[in-house]
Amino acid sequence: MPRKESKQFTVFWIHPLKGQLKKLHLSWKTILLSFILLVLGIGFGVGGVFWYRGRIKNELVVTARQLDVLKRELFTLDTRKQEQEEKLAELTLKAEEALREIGSLRELDQKVREILEKDLQSGLQKLGVDISLSGSASEMYIPLDRFTRLQTINAHFGQGGPSFSLATLPTNHLPARLGHDQAFQRRVETLENTLAWIRAETMVREKSFREIVDVAQKREQLVSIVPLRWPTWGRIASNYGWRNDPFTGRRAWHTGVDIAAPTGRNVVSTADGKVVFAGWNGNYGRTVIVRHQFGFETLYAHLSNIRVRTGDNVAKNQIIGNVGSTGRSTGPHLHYEVRRHGNILNPWPYLP
Repeated sequence: MPRKESKQFTVFWIHPLKGQLKKLHLSWKTILLSFILLVLGIGFGVGGVFWYRGRIKNELVVTARQLDVLKRELFTLDTRKQEQEEKLAELTLKAEEALREIGSLRELDQKVREILEKDLQSGLQKLGVDISLSGSASEMYIPLDRFTRLQTINAHFGQGGPSFSLATLPTNHLPARLGHDQAFQRRVETLENTLAWIRAETMVREKSFREIVDVAQKREQLVSIVPLRWPTWGRIASNYGWRNDPFTGRRAWHTGVDIAAPTGRNVVSTADGKVVFAGWNGNYGRTVIVRHQFGFETLYAHLSNIRVRTGDNVAKNQIIGNVGSTGRSTGPHLHYEVRRHGNILNPWPYLP
């Protein structure tokens, strides 16, 4: 019977150290299986390389898209920042203009107060009546130097912003808002503070001008509460001060002004006030005493007739009695006195 052919593959080699001949018997099945595994390994390796390459390519495409979106957003932010800087520069110029206008308003405020005060005081200050306006406003303002030093606002606009690299770029989303330039933010805050000061100063100016308008509107009222007119008209029979007494002929002090006039001539109140006495008053005869503001009192004596009562409120130019010769008198006349805080004053400054 013929011998069966061997299905094995024999490999001979010589050991490099020992010099011995070695042989290895491998079956064809083993060789085939090893070859198949080798081919599969190479195939999986090449496939893995292509798969990884495709993945990297996809990520690079996504990253490129994100960079494109980021560039557009950065361009939009740069455009907005440019617009904001232009707007800030415009507002800064307006703020500086407002500061100059406020300075002019402050000067105008003071001038108006001085003019109004001078007009009022020309007739009242010499009487000891204080209605000062300029002094009351001297501290009622915000110092101008708080506005004029705006170096921060006037500084040149800077350039800056965050930088990005591919390694730090987010893969899931882009930031919704980039960081603001700190210098720009400081300029904005400075401008906001300046505008706040301007609003405060504007409120003060408004209050001041309202006060001036109020005083101007009440000018006639202010004048009406101070005794500044003749109580009746006639001839001066006796002045205030030293004189020869008409009854004794001796030198004596006369406390008022005697205005000679016919009996029955009207006597009026020289200012708004309240009647604190109306009746007989010894040597003064029939007398009316009117109390006014600022501590003033006026006395009207030797009346033939009294036309008001104690407690009545009277207005300037209102008739309160008639010229007569009651009491210690040599003939029909009005004895007129001006008092302030209980002190008898010279009536002449109050007889314009």
